[in-house]
Amino acid sequence: MNQPIPISVTSLHNFCKGDNIALSAIYTAWLPELYLVAFRYVQSEHDAEDVVADCFEKLLKMPIEKRCQKFIDEEIKLKALLLVMVKNKSLDVVKIKKNRNRIVDGLVKFIPKFGLNCSKQTLTNESFKLLLACLPKKEQQILTLHLDGFTNEEISVQLKLTEKTIANLLSVARKKVKELWKIFME
Repeated sequence: MNQPIPISVTSLHNFCKGDNIALSAIYTAWLPELYLVAFRYVQSEHDAEDVVADCFEKLLKMPIEKRCQKFIDEEIKLKALLLVMVKNKSLDVVKIKKNRNRIVDGLVKFIPKFGLNCSKQTLTNESFKLLLACLPKKEQQILTLHLDGFTNEEISVQLKLTEKTIANLLSVARKKVKELWKIFME
């Protein structure tokens, strides 16, 4: 089994003094181990690579004074810190994925499970309009107003007919449309 490449104290001191190139030696040496830790959590090669890269980017952005304080004065082990950073970042990635999936699943409930065939819908609408044209004018008017959402009472006021007449003409118009639909559409 391969032994991990030891990171020299010099590389760490150079990194703490502002030599960012020294971090590349640390990155090269510890990348396989950190990648495996990340992959164990995120279960994706791409996400694991991103996690490790983000952690090293965070180290690069760390001010020189803070580098010296943490790694020289406080003697915090860089490898231990990186392992914790990778673990925490991986858990964040997993949590974000779960939240996104939960949100998407919630939105899917509002989307109809069947797709509308627009051409079929257009054909049906056009066919229905042609069927309406076969009706007498009064029946066309009444059925159109009814389909537009008007009540029998409102239609009777508009056309100056009794409600009973509207109900009868509407019933007759529906029957005619059903019969015509059967003849022409089935």
